[in-house]
Amino acid sequence: MKTLSTLAELQELSHPIHWAMGFFDGVHAGHRCIIDSTATPGALRGVLTFAPHPAAVLAPERAPLLLTPDAAYKAQLLQEAGADVLLTLPFTRELASTPALDFLEQLHNACPMAGVSVGTNWRFGKGGSGTPELLRQFAAARGIRTCVHELATLGEEIICSTRIRQLIAAGQLDTAAAMLGRPFCIPGAVEHGQQLARRLGFPTANIPIPHGMALPPYGVYAVRCLVGGTTYHGIANLGLRPTVDHTTHPHLEVHLLHFHGDLYGQHLHTELLRFLRPEQRFNSIDELQAQISRDLAML
Repeated sequence: MKTLSTLAELQELSHPIHWAMGFFDGVHAGHRCIIDSTATPGALRGVLTFAPHPAAVLAPERAPLLLTPDAAYKAQLLQEAGADVLLTLPFTRELASTPALDFLEQLHNACPMAGVSVGTNWRFGKGGSGTPELLRQFAAARGIRTCVHELATLGEEIICSTRIRQLIAAGQLDTAAAMLGRPFCIPGAVEHGQQLARRLGFPTANIPIPHGMALPPYGVYAVRCLVGGTTYHGIANLGLRPTVDHTTHPHLEVHLLHFHGDLYGQHLHTELLRFLRPEQRFNSIDELQAQISRDLAML
């Protein structure tokens, strides 16, 4: 997948592009339906998105916590969804003030558009004037294919990033996973910690949580990680480590069963499968060690 950050870079491409447009936080099942529709003969499959979230620029007090604040992980998910080209435009007040038709003209002039796919609720351009109907009019005048998707549903619920964030905050990981199309995942690079867990006989990978990430309740979870092509199950503590630390920023401490090796510096994707218990403070290290043994027995 080719990754770009400016319209000018599109001029280097030799094929027209069918764009899927949106913020695509979480790259959930509804997003993938939109990306699937970009398969147009003779065209590249493109995803056009923005960073940061528009609300973080226009109304920071209303900016949501994100399902995929890690840009590399989001890009990986978009590539797995089928994108050939990922254009992530920096979202600025200047971009927000660009009239919708001007933006479409700039995009089309940079590299011919073979098509455009959006959700029915997608808005862009100055004052949110870029609607699906405006897209249809722009495209029809230029022979560009358009696909406007109704919002996907799970049962009677609409699948959307906002709803998935609510489910995760409430600890409803099964329903969130059904809407995402995969288990909720926390990505991050393994850092050196205090190595206390190793001394207790349960070595852990210490992973700082990406800033601005939507999280489930703090606690201990059954997890799954892919390391070197092999899937490992284990447990992870998500939270502030009250027994041994006084941090104010949450971390994930992951213990993988039957794994032997060095994870420092590796980028892990930890899937949270099941909530085991709330995070708690223990009166002694011995109590903590005994509880970890009980947690592992629940797998």
